[in-house]
This record gives sequence, structure tokens and C-alpha cells, in this order.
Amino acid sequence: MGVVRICAVGDVHGKRYFSVFQASLRTLVGFKPDVFVFAGDMVDEGRVEDLEYVVSEVRSKCPGVPIVAVFGNEEYHELEGTFIKQYPEIIWLNDSISLIVVRNIKVGFVGTRGALEKLTFWQRRHKPELEVVYRKRPHIIKNLINEVRRHADIVILVTHYAPTMITVRGEPEKIYPYMGSREMEKVIREVKPDIVIHAHAHNARVTEAVIDSVKIYNVSLPARKGITVIEASPRKSLLSFLSQVSKS
Repeated sequence: MGVVRICAVGDVHGKRYFSVFQASLRTLVGFKPDVFVFAGDMVDEGRVEDLEYVVSEVRSKCPGVPIVAVFGNEEYHELEGTFIKQYPEIIWLNDSISLIVVRNIKVGFVGTRGALEKLTFWQRRHKPELEVVYRKRPHIIKNLINEVRRHADIVILVTHYAPTMITVRGEPEKIYPYMGSREMEKVIREVKPDIVIHAHAHNARVTEAVIDSVKIYNVSLPARKGITVIEASPRKSLLSFLSQVSKS
């Protein structure tokens, strides 16, 4: 089995960082990913129409490449149906899974907004029910990862909120509870997806980490200053390679 090439980005925030996204996409001349991942906050303040700029750029530079996306806090909950209807070419994942076959490699995506340890001020006032959602979501994601692993050669978890605080470092520590959830990190340690992709932490200085052999990528555009390119190999293939090396 070969390698699956992924381009991943989050926090474009519509027109705010669009020029950075556009410039980064131009540097990928000659490189065609197998999958493009949007890790949430691709627009600002629920401006559904602004996603068209980003999608059009991907279509023109990477024609035919499937786009997998999760919602961020700027893709408002009440607008989810509008995003799905207006951009049907995108595979929207919302506590759900999708299996994409790339050159006979089955890539299983588990997608979610993720969870926070504490509600933001706005959430406490307007969506207090999210406290229960965030408490239950790690268990839901754990079950989804276990489910997709039965069918996939590679399992990739995509979230908007950070699933570990390691790739949030650089942000003020006092806001860590509003950036992500350490309960999600426990899920990663327990069920071990092959790769985890997230965004949300604009000011992170640590953008990659490994947790119990699981590779974590913070693909926030403001943190990375560009699109993140990820190569993924089937775990079975890797184990076979390591076994052959140990015998030689």
C-alpha cells in the first residue's frame, strides 16, 4: 500500500485570512492532494457565502479532490443545514464518519466540532445546553473511531476545537479550557486514531505532537501561516515494514 496525501487547513475566517490561504495554495503547484480537509472556522460570523471563495480556490487548483469538513464555532449551529445545502460537494462531518478510498486504501474520517472544558461567555448565555454536549461528545467520538476502524486502513480524526492542550501551547494558559478538551486526549490515548487534525488555536507555537504514537496536527492557518501537508500510510503496512526490518 502507498501513501495518502492530505492538505488540511482551518481558521481561514472567510476574507480575514483568505489572501494567506490563496498564496499558500499557489505554492502547491505540481502537488495534488488526495483529500482536502477543512478543520472549521472557514468563515467569519456565519457568513455562508464567504466559503465560496475558499471552495472555488480549491476547485481551481485541486480539481476533483474530495473536501472533508467539520464545523467550527464560526459556522453557527443554526446554519449547519444552510452550509450543507449550499455546498453539497463538501463531505460535512458532524459527529459522523466517512470512508474514502484512495488507490485501494480505505481512509476513514471521523469528524466533529470537538469539545470544550468550559463554555465561553457567549455560550453560557445563549447555548448553555452545550455543557452536556461537550461532556457526552468524547464518548461518542470514541465509539465512532472504534466503528470506522473495522473498515478503514487509516483512521483520521478531524476536530475544530483542540483535542489536546499540547498543540495549544503559545496561547495564554488561562484560556486553555476554552480552546479544547483533555477528555478528548483521553479518547486519543485509548482508541488511537492514526492521525488527528484540529484548528482553533491561532497563536499556538507547538503545531505538531505525538501522543502514544498518534500524530496530532494543529492546522490553524494563523498559527501555520499556510496550508498543512500531511502524508498518511496504512498502519498495517507500517507494522509489516517494521516487522521485516526487525527480522533482517
